[in-house]
Amino acid sequence: MIVVVLLCSCVNDEIPEQEARMVKHTISLTIPYDVQDPKPSNVRAELTNIQTKKTYEATHFKMSGEMLTDEISLPEGLYNVKVDGNLTYKMEIVDPTRKANKKNAVKTRTLKATLKATRENVRIKASDSVEDTRLALNVYSANEGFLITEIYFTGSTTPDGYMYTDDQYIKFGNNSDTVMYADGLAFIETFFTSDDLHDYQPNIMDKAMTIVTIYVIPGSGKDVPVKPGEEITIAITAEDHTLINPNSIDLSKADFEIYDSCTHPEGDHDVPGVPNLDNWYGGFEGCFVFHTRGVKSYGIARPMVDKKTYMTQFRYHFGYIFRQGDFVVPMNEYEYYMPNEWVLDAVNLSVPAAHEWLLTSPRLDKGYSYCGHVDFDETRYTHAVIRKRVGHKYVEESAIINNVPGTWMVDQNFGEKGKWIDTNNSTEDFVPNAQPSYFAKKLRNL
Repeated sequence: MIVVVLLCSCVNDEIPEQEARMVKHTISLTIPYDVQDPKPSNVRAELTNIQTKKTYEATHFKMSGEMLTDEISLPEGLYNVKVDGNLTYKMEIVDPTRKANKKNAVKTRTLKATLKATRENVRIKASDSVEDTRLALNVYSANEGFLITEIYFTGSTTPDGYMYTDDQYIKFGNNSDTVMYADGLAFIETFFTSDDLHDYQPNIMDKAMTIVTIYVIPGSGKDVPVKPGEEITIAITAEDHTLINPNSIDLSKADFEIYDSCTHPEGDHDVPGVPNLDNWYGGFEGCFVFHTRGVKSYGIARPMVDKKTYMTQFRYHFGYIFRQGDFVVPMNEYEYYMPNEWVLDAVNLSVPAAHEWLLTSPRLDKGYSYCGHVDFDETRYTHAVIRKRVGHKYVEESAIINNVPGTWMVDQNFGEKGKWIDTNNSTEDFVPNAQPSYFAKKLRNL
């Protein structure tokens, strides 16, 4: 998401409706600076009078220099302003193998996105000249209320001490005040890792996330409703894992699971009765698992094209030099990219002692969260990263984890609601080394 700072004017005086004079007022909208060749359409501004609750609309915006403007007549008073609209723009991706042939070196894609802006307590008053209100438009995705609220990527261990990853899961939450629909949302994972930095060229991080995994929630548009403050769980395998591993959890009531029809000798287990995500691109010949060390980044995206178009037009070819001691070799890779404007939320993960770089644009996430402090930390298992809620208190408590003394961060207000905190900085927004919510339920017999 793009953070936009809007100037607000606040006054306490109210003008009685019968005394309010009709005035002309200009709404001026700034197009996002970081999109190429923008073409806005269907832009609408709604101004709601705070005192009378009456609404007035501006729908005839035209370009004036670098701004969209429209003039509206309305009574003077205090207003809340809400703007929405559509946007098409272009993105250029350079193919490093085709620099010699300039005609084919740059691939240009025309993309679609939506626009919005809000501003509260705008005072509109009579004046000798036409006054204006200026807002900066924000590129966003239609389901902006969805956030990643928990990632349990570490897995557990068996009583014999073996790693167990079938019980991994991720949660999406609705942070809005209305019912939202998760149909068509994509779960994505980065190709790069935060512990291994190279000079990747071309570098498109300011435009897109480079991904190796994309799974999409099925549905026709309103098949997967999520109430305000509620979550959906996407499990690696949606079954009761305690029947196999007593140190694990029961995921049999998960909303979705990730199933891969793969070539792995042991295959993947498709649990009957639990819907599978639509596998657009697994990026490998095995079965998907979260990286247990936590060196990948994850996101929720809304692809604005269908599967066929995405798979054929959003390929990313890049190169870098791999160095290990005296061994040096040029590398060429083909993966996919997800435009930043289509990403609703992104969460960087890393290992503090091995961290080298962030895998997303700072527009999406300026920090990272973690489980464990050192690389290959044996204490990381049975921990998660959990998004903080307003009003909740998180305290480090002792715990016996997989028969070994340890600690985890426990939500003292577990089970209570509250808005999730989202500042696009996972260092501040997430609780690291947290007690996974399904383990909290297990310990509380919920």
